[in-house]
Amino acid sequence: MALHPPLPVPDALSGPYWEGLKSGKLFVQRCSKCSSYQFPPKSACQACSSTELEFVEASGRGKVFSFTETVSGARHPYFQSISPYLVGIVQLDEQDGLLFPSNFPGSHYDELAIGAPVEVEFQEIAKGTVIPQFRLKTAGKE
Repeated sequence: MALHPPLPVPDALSGPYWEGLKSGKLFVQRCSKCSSYQFPPKSACQACSSTELEFVEASGRGKVFSFTETVSGARHPYFQSISPYLVGIVQLDEQDGLLFPSNFPGSHYDELAIGAPVEVEFQEIAKGTVIPQFRLKTAGKE
């Protein structure tokens, strides 16, 4: 059996997000009242408390908000097996404060910088389970 990271458990609230990932789309919630975006999915808007929320497709583009390299202390066997690894937070272009956790596949610590442009890619971590990961945009690639 292949070693994989802990698997998410979708529920009624997050289901549309996880289904979108399977089809290569990054969905986030947007409030119909104030147009604020939010992640993770919640039952009410974190900006105005409205319950009129919809899932919309995000661009998948953003910038590195923060990052670090984890070199030890991983408790889950999968993360122990890939140490050291890069983790961080990405802010999507849609809105300041629209933050996603991510690894940075294919990147090295010395390549990352706060504000560096990234784009989403979809990684199947186990059969039928897809997560978004953000990869540094390379020069000249749009």
